[in-house]
Amino acid sequence: MSGSLHAWYSLRDLESLAAREVTLRGELDLGKLTRLVSLLHSDVGSVRAALRFRQRRDGWVGVELDYQAAVHLVCQRCLEPFRYDMADRVDVVLADAASVPSAVPAGTEPFELEEGRLQPAQLIEDELIVAIPTSGRSMHRGHDACHAVKASCGSSELP
Repeated sequence: MSGSLHAWYSLRDLESLAAREVTLRGELDLGKLTRLVSLLHSDVGSVRAALRFRQRRDGWVGVELDYQAAVHLVCQRCLEPFRYDMADRVDVVLADAASVPSAVPAGTEPFELEEGRLQPAQLIEDELIVAIPTSGRSMHRGHDACHAVKASCGSSELP
Protein backbone atom coordinates (compact mmCIF):
# COMPACT_ATOMS: atom_id res chain seq x y z
CA MET A 1 0.00 0.00 0.00
CA SER A 2 1.25 3.47 -0.74
CA GLY A 3 0.12 5.09 2.52
CA SER A 4 2.38 7.79 3.85
CA LEU A 5 4.82 7.23 6.68
CA HIS A 6 4.23 10.87 7.68
CA ALA A 7 0.41 10.61 7.80
CA TRP A 8 -1.50 10.25 11.06
CA TYR A 9 -3.64 7.11 11.39
CA SER A 10 -6.47 6.82 13.93
CA LEU A 11 -6.98 3.66 15.97
CA ARG A 12 -9.89 2.81 13.66
CA ASP A 13 -7.59 3.24 10.62
CA LEU A 14 -4.98 1.04 12.29
CA GLU A 15 -7.52 -1.68 13.05
CA SER A 16 -8.59 -1.60 9.39
CA LEU A 17 -4.95 -1.83 8.22
CA ALA A 18 -4.43 -4.78 10.59
CA ALA A 19 -7.59 -6.59 9.48
CA ARG A 20 -6.42 -6.33 5.85
CA GLU A 21 -2.78 -7.15 6.80
CA VAL A 22 -1.53 -4.05 5.00
CA THR A 23 2.17 -3.24 4.63
CA LEU A 24 3.27 0.39 4.48
CA ARG A 25 6.69 0.95 2.91
CA GLY A 26 8.74 4.03 2.38
CA GLU A 27 11.90 6.00 2.86
CA LEU A 28 12.41 8.83 5.33
CA ASP A 29 15.05 11.55 5.12
CA LEU A 30 17.17 11.44 8.31
CA GLY A 31 17.29 15.25 8.36
CA LYS A 32 13.53 15.37 8.96
CA LEU A 33 13.72 13.13 12.04
CA THR A 34 14.49 15.98 14.42
CA ARG A 35 14.90 13.96 17.63
CA LEU A 36 17.24 11.47 15.95
CA VAL A 37 19.36 14.04 14.11
CA SER A 38 20.54 15.55 17.41
CA LEU A 39 22.37 12.23 18.08
CA LEU A 40 24.09 12.09 14.69
CA HIS A 41 27.21 13.67 13.24
CA SER A 42 25.38 14.36 9.98
CA ASP A 43 21.78 14.40 8.85
CA VAL A 44 22.70 13.00 5.43
CA GLY A 45 20.98 9.80 4.43
CA SER A 46 17.68 8.04 4.79
CA VAL A 47 15.99 5.10 6.46
CA ARG A 48 14.02 2.51 4.50
CA ALA A 49 11.20 0.95 6.46
CA ALA A 50 8.29 -1.44 6.12
CA LEU A 51 5.46 -1.74 8.64
CA ARG A 52 3.30 -4.87 8.42
CA PHE A 53 0.03 -4.46 10.31
CA ARG A 54 -1.88 -7.43 11.70
CA GLN A 55 -4.61 -8.18 14.18
CA ARG A 56 -3.10 -10.30 16.96
CA ARG A 57 -5.01 -13.23 18.48
CA ASP A 58 -4.89 -11.47 21.85
CA GLY A 59 -6.84 -8.54 20.36
CA TRP A 60 -4.01 -6.01 20.05
CA VAL A 61 -3.06 -4.36 16.79
CA GLY A 62 0.43 -5.58 15.96
CA VAL A 63 3.06 -4.04 13.72
CA GLU A 64 6.18 -5.74 12.47
CA LEU A 65 8.67 -2.98 11.69
CA ASP A 66 11.70 -3.67 9.47
CA TYR A 67 14.19 -0.88 8.89
CA GLN A 68 17.61 -0.26 7.32
CA ALA A 69 19.69 2.90 7.61
CA ALA A 70 23.28 4.08 7.53
CA VAL A 71 23.92 6.90 9.99
CA HIS A 72 27.04 8.93 10.75
CA LEU A 73 28.11 8.98 14.39
CA VAL A 74 31.17 10.37 16.19
CA CYS A 75 33.74 7.99 17.67
CA GLN A 76 34.09 8.72 21.38
CA ARG A 77 37.81 7.84 21.31
CA CYS A 78 39.18 9.78 18.34
CA LEU A 79 36.21 12.14 17.81
CA GLU A 80 36.14 11.29 14.10
CA PRO A 81 32.88 10.59 12.27
CA PHE A 82 32.14 7.07 11.09
CA ARG A 83 29.34 5.27 9.31
CA TYR A 84 27.15 2.94 11.36
CA ASP A 85 24.81 0.55 9.54
CA MET A 86 21.52 -0.16 11.27
CA ALA A 87 18.97 -2.84 10.46
CA ASP A 88 16.42 -4.53 12.66
CA ARG A 89 13.01 -6.16 12.86
CA VAL A 90 10.84 -5.13 15.81
CA ASP A 91 7.44 -6.49 16.85
CA VAL A 92 5.25 -3.78 18.36
CA VAL A 93 1.76 -3.75 19.88
CA LEU A 94 -0.17 -0.50 19.55
CA ALA A 95 -2.38 0.82 22.33
CA ASP A 96 -3.93 4.11 23.35
CA ALA A 97 -3.09 5.56 26.77
CA ALA A 98 -6.20 4.10 28.41
CA SER A 99 -5.48 0.54 27.30
CA VAL A 100 -1.69 0.15 27.45
CA PRO A 101 -1.24 -3.41 28.66
CA SER A 102 0.36 -3.87 32.07
CA ALA A 103 2.18 -6.86 30.63
CA VAL A 104 2.95 -6.84 26.92
CA PRO A 105 2.97 -10.09 24.98
CA ALA A 106 6.37 -11.84 25.02
CA GLY A 107 8.70 -10.71 22.26
CA THR A 108 6.88 -7.43 21.62
CA GLU A 109 7.35 -3.79 22.52
CA PRO A 110 4.42 -1.56 23.47
CA PHE A 111 3.90 1.71 21.62
CA GLU A 112 1.48 4.21 23.10
CA LEU A 113 -0.56 6.05 20.51
CA GLU A 114 -0.48 9.83 20.69
CA GLU A 115 -4.05 11.00 21.26
CA GLY A 116 -5.28 7.73 19.77
CA ARG A 117 -3.25 8.16 16.58
CA LEU A 118 -0.04 6.82 15.04
CA GLN A 119 2.38 8.52 12.70
CA PRO A 120 4.60 5.69 11.38
CA ALA A 121 7.60 8.05 11.02
CA GLN A 122 7.45 8.67 14.78
CA LEU A 123 7.56 4.93 15.57
CA ILE A 124 10.48 4.46 13.15
CA GLU A 125 12.37 7.39 14.68
CA ASP A 126 11.83 6.02 18.21
CA GLU A 127 13.25 2.64 17.21
CA LEU A 128 16.30 4.24 15.56
CA ILE A 129 16.98 6.33 18.67
CA VAL A 130 16.86 3.25 20.89
CA ALA A 131 19.19 1.37 18.51
CA ILE A 132 21.94 4.05 18.46
CA PRO A 133 24.91 2.74 20.48
CA THR A 134 25.55 4.72 23.66
CA SER A 135 29.27 4.74 22.94
CA GLY A 136 30.53 4.92 19.38
CA ARG A 137 33.91 3.70 20.64
CA SER A 138 32.96 0.03 20.72
CA MET A 139 31.67 0.17 17.15
CA HIS A 140 34.76 1.86 15.74
CA ARG A 141 37.86 0.02 17.01
CA GLY A 142 39.43 -0.61 13.63
CA HIS A 143 39.57 3.02 12.44
CA ASP A 144 43.05 4.35 11.57
CA ALA A 145 42.52 7.54 13.57
CA CYS A 146 41.88 5.46 16.69
CA HIS A 147 45.16 3.64 16.12
CA ALA A 148 46.88 7.02 15.85
CA VAL A 149 45.46 8.01 19.24
CA LYS A 150 46.67 4.71 20.68
CA ALA A 151 50.18 5.26 19.28
CA SER A 152 50.41 8.83 20.60
CA CYS A 153 49.40 7.67 24.09
CA GLY A 154 51.91 4.81 24.09
CA SER A 155 49.21 2.26 24.83
CA SER A 156 49.62 -1.21 23.39
CA GLU A 157 45.89 -1.99 23.37
CA LEU A 158 42.67 -0.17 22.74
CA PRO A 159 40.28 -0.55 25.67
